[in-house]
Amino acid sequence: MARDYDRYELVRNRDGSLDQLPFIVMTSSTSDKYVEWFAGKSRMDKLAVTYYGSSFFDWVILYANPEWISEFDIPDGATIRIPFPLDRAIAQYQKELTRLRSQ
Repeated sequence: MARDYDRYELVRNRDGSLDQLPFIVMTSSTSDKYVEWFAGKSRMDKLAVTYYGSSFFDWVILYANPEWISEFDIPDGATIRIPFPLDRAIAQYQKELTRLRSQ
């Protein structure tokens, strides 16, 4: 998945404005990875680099952990789910956005 992936493409209007991004629930898969969160040390962008090769996909990991609004809300010792592989997670995200936009 390239750095130039545009996660806003499906919510961009013809005039260039953006609709609000809906919350997308990332369903789990047996291929997902799980890691322990270390408050003050762990960061979503670092996890994205480790598992996806790019810090630009930290939002995928956050969507997979809806119990926290931001990484600053995650308590020490929490288990973080990392949707894996990235291509499957992105395809799921796009499918759900497309479904929501067609309603």
